[in-house]
Order: sequence, then structure tokens, then C-alpha cells
Amino acid sequence: MRRLLLLGMLMTLVGCAVPGPTTSPLRLPTRAVIPTPTPAPTSFSIGAQTYYEEGLACQETGDADGALQSFTWAIQLAPDFAPAYVARGTVHLARGELRLALADADGALEADPASAPAYALRGETLRLLDRARQALEAFDQALDLDPDLKAETFRSRWLAVRAAHDTSRLLALSREYGAAHPGDPLRHYYRGWAFIELGTPGVAITALVEGIEATSDPPALLWFALGRAYAENGSWQEAVTSFEAARALVQAGDTSLVVHSDRPVADLFGALGRAYLGADRCVDAETMLEYALSVGAPASEYAAALREARLCQTPTPTATPYPTVTPG
Repeated sequence: MRRLLLLGMLMTLVGCAVPGPTTSPLRLPTRAVIPTPTPAPTSFSIGAQTYYEEGLACQETGDADGALQSFTWAIQLAPDFAPAYVARGTVHLARGELRLALADADGALEADPASAPAYALRGETLRLLDRARQALEAFDQALDLDPDLKAETFRSRWLAVRAAHDTSRLLALSREYGAAHPGDPLRHYYRGWAFIELGTPGVAITALVEGIEATSDPPALLWFALGRAYAENGSWQEAVTSFEAARALVQAGDTSLVVHSDRPVADLFGALGRAYLGADRCVDAETMLEYALSVGAPASEYAAALREARLCQTPTPTATPYPTVTPG
């Protein structure tokens, strides 16, 4: 069950409703057994466990509201039941309710300071709140308590390390992934991106080209990383070619860019727009940058590039020639 609480297993929640406690007598922990006048001896901990399991079942079927209600009932019956806080926090996290998710992570840790899933939930929530270094501290505590969470938290740790601009940890994570997945083509992305962040785009280009050539069907993420390496190297035409290859794969259904970003499409088109601008394709640059903004890219990130793309389409005025008058 623990995996249902972890960050990599969050699902898009839609669907069935769970009956409320007033319509389901078997779920009322204080209901008397009929016809015996003596109330059934119902333990609060057992009742909380029942609601908790009910909430997990709702998560599996995609019922967010039902899961939320069941987890809340479990917490009301047993305020020290840490797994219910974590489970409810994952629902809030999936719905983008980050403050509520963080409150549940903290509630779980107050109930059980040794809850590794609670630290993992806290780490992911802090990451999404742009508190990368605090997120990394929480992930470190989760792994100290349960090293088996390494694989399930890897993407979140990678994104948090990138946001924190911690290049030494980035390189360490790339090695961690390569050791755990020696045959996975994405290991070339992690290695190449670490070199980009280390300020050695030439080394990154070599590593990524070798990875692409060694892979029969290289994913979009390898082409995207190669485009970024070329862009950092000032090789704009090569960057355009690489980003266009990534775009074609994404449009064909490749989803590998989600490893790199929470807004992969916006990042791809923003990067392509900047590459077009570097290659003096100003009209294409404006189109790509405007599209990136329309699908969620922050305006502040691309405002300067978009302004430059528009300005470079305006022809430079030429001096008006005047006739020279020669004195007679």
C-alpha cells in the first residue's frame, strides 16, 4: 500500500462517489448492533483503518472527493494515524492544493516523526512551492529512513537539484541513474544535462551525440538536451535541428520530456523559439515564443526574447539621400 502514497504513483482523479457515513450503517463506528441493544465494541483504530483502506480504494478508481472524505474520517477517528495524513496529502497534491498537502505532510510527521512517505510528500510539495533546498533536505530524510524510495523519488530529486543549481549533486544523480539503469537511453540525458549545468557544453554534445547514435529509437528528451547543449555552445543552427527533432517526436506522442520538466511543451517551444532567434529566424522565433506563453510558460522568462524577436523583424531605417548642391 505504501506505493499508493508515494509521489510517482499520483493519478488523475475522476469518477465514482463514496457513500457518506449517514447512508452506510456498516461504516458508523458508533452504531449499535441490531437487534441487540448493546453497542458493538468498535475500536477507533479499526474504524480509522477501515476508512483509510476505503480511501485507498477510491484513489485506485479515480475518485478524489471520496478518497479525501474517507481519509478525513480516518484522521478524525485517529488523529495520530500518520498514513491517513500522507494519503490525504497526496490527494491535495494531485489537485494542486499545495498548502494543504504541506499541512498534511507536517501532520503526518507530528504523528510519526519516522514516516519516510511523509518526508517524501513534504519534499515534493516544497519543490512545487519553489523551495528547492528545503525539498532536498526532506528527500534526504526520506531516504535515510527508507533507502528503497530512491527510485520513486528520483525525478523529484532531480528537478529539485536542478532548481537549486547544485551541480555536484546533479552529477551524482546522473551517476545514480546510470548505475541503476545501465541499458536505459535516458541515462545519456542525465549525464549530458549534468555537463550542460557544469558549463561544459562541448562535453555534453559529445556525450549526447554518442547516446543518440547508440540508440535505435532515441527519445525526444535526448534531442532536447542536445539542442540545449548546442544553444549553450552558440551553435544555433544545430540547436534548431535538434529541437525540431524533439518537437516532431513529441507531436508523434513521445512523452519523455516529462522527466525534465513540469511544463514540458512550454519548455520545448520556448527553447526552440530562442534557437530560431539565435539563427536569425525572427518570425519563427516569435511564433514559437508566443506558443510557449500560450501553453503555460511564465511571461517573465521569455519576455526579453519575444521583444527581441519582434524588433529584429523591423527593418533598420536607411538614411534619406539628399542631392549635393555644388556652388556655381
